[in-house]
Amino acid sequence: MNDETLNRAKVDEHIWGHGKSVSNFTSSENNMSDERKEIIRKALEFDIVDVRSYTGYKGDMLVEITTMDHDAALSLKKTAEILGLEVVIQQDIILLYRIFCISLSSNTYDLK
Repeated sequence: MNDETLNRAKVDEHIWGHGKSVSNFTSSENNMSDERKEIIRKALEFDIVDVRSYTGYKGDMLVEITTMDHDAALSLKKTAEILGLEVVIQQDIILLYRIFCISLSSNTYDLK
């Protein structure tokens, strides 16, 4: 075993033995709201490419849904608005729709 492999093994050992548990990451401290759960359930009824949930840079909670179906994008937008979520749809050149459903967190902050 060369020095590089040995050093890599020590780093990996340190991460596993002393690293943070995923459940202790900041994004894991927030429970998913009922509105975000519902929009994800609704998205799964359509032909979608991807769905993910994450915290935005302002502290808001997002659900990003990707689809190639225009009607699905519009339907998901209406559903999200009914649920009280802010919605932004982006369309790229290959007709891929990204629907961003934004739920403002009570800990939301703005960059100044």
